[in-house]
Amino acid sequence: MVPILFLITGLNTGGAEMQVYQVIKALREKQSTCHPVVVSLLPLGPVGHTLQQDGITVYSLDMKRGRPSVAAIAKLNRIVKNENIQLIHSHLYHANLLGRLMKLFHPNIKLVNTIHNINIGGRNRERLLQMTNGLTDSLTIISETAREHFVNVGAARPEKLLFLPNGVNTKLYQGTPGAREAIRSQLNIADSTFTWLAVGRFDEQKNYPNLLHSFRRMLQKKPDNELLLVGVGPLLEEMKEMAVDLGISKRVHFLGYRSDIPDVMSASDAYVMSSDWEGMPLVLQEASSVGLPIVCTNVGGNKEVVVTGKTGFIVQPRSHDALAEGMLCLLQMDEESRKQMGQAGQKYMQTMFELDRVAERWDALYKQVLKKQSQAV
Repeated sequence: MVPILFLITGLNTGGAEMQVYQVIKALREKQSTCHPVVVSLLPLGPVGHTLQQDGITVYSLDMKRGRPSVAAIAKLNRIVKNENIQLIHSHLYHANLLGRLMKLFHPNIKLVNTIHNINIGGRNRERLLQMTNGLTDSLTIISETAREHFVNVGAARPEKLLFLPNGVNTKLYQGTPGAREAIRSQLNIADSTFTWLAVGRFDEQKNYPNLLHSFRRMLQKKPDNELLLVGVGPLLEEMKEMAVDLGISKRVHFLGYRSDIPDVMSASDAYVMSSDWEGMPLVLQEASSVGLPIVCTNVGGNKEVVVTGKTGFIVQPRSHDALAEGMLCLLQMDEESRKQMGQAGQKYMQTMFELDRVAERWDALYKQVLKKQSQAV
């Protein structure tokens, strides 16, 4: 077994975190030669605890956001030595930088970096990646649109930046019998009431103000609608207050953190995303796998997941009118047409993004990178 360290900024419930968990699980199920060790820069979140429950070795460097730590670097260095790590696969900006620092300490260890978003925090961060790209053995990115951006700004050479998309375990998102009835009963939502769903951290990226304003405009024409919002984050309380101010609080359900996302998706009729920037949102892939038609903003890799007019509608970002109009377009379709749109999304996910195939590509990349190492020795 080859000890591979999966290094990530945090282990809460974001798309990157869930993707790391799902790829590790898929590699174990296919009996890969990979022996995973996971390290989170921040204190462990729900995904970290789930990994531990599954028998994966998980460490936390217990860093605080925005605060460099010599002690954390020393701890990671000890983990690399004690676990006899041969390859580091890092995810997200800060973990990618820390992985490159480890490469300086351990030149014989191979390093794979993955960029998960088109926006990593501005040009200074892009330049820092550009200056240190020589430390990586493989630089990957989850979206073709994001890949084009990083190449165009000079942050990476095209031949050195590999597109490898998120994968989704479509078998987990086939719909749970009875979930729709149970969850709607809990929320006091009638089966006939059209219900939208959005899942994501309450932060600037997701632009929930746009979603709430757009939902309000849509309600003026189609009043029998509900909106489920799943997630936590620094803007949650502010969004609750905004829903009250907009007069839509009785139609908006803030569900907080949920561990039963497939069930919540099964209870919904459509998915909506109002983000200002994205990489390739795993949650869109999951929603399509359930069979939900989607309305989302045209940012990042969204257009690589949603085929407009076939599996959903893609609209201009940062526009209340555009998002509301996209939602109304979906509502104006007859039920059978919406069902066909959802089924087309399911087929697209199974064909293009099935997790087993993506995990096989990661396994092949690890073997390729390690083979180069063995040839160099």
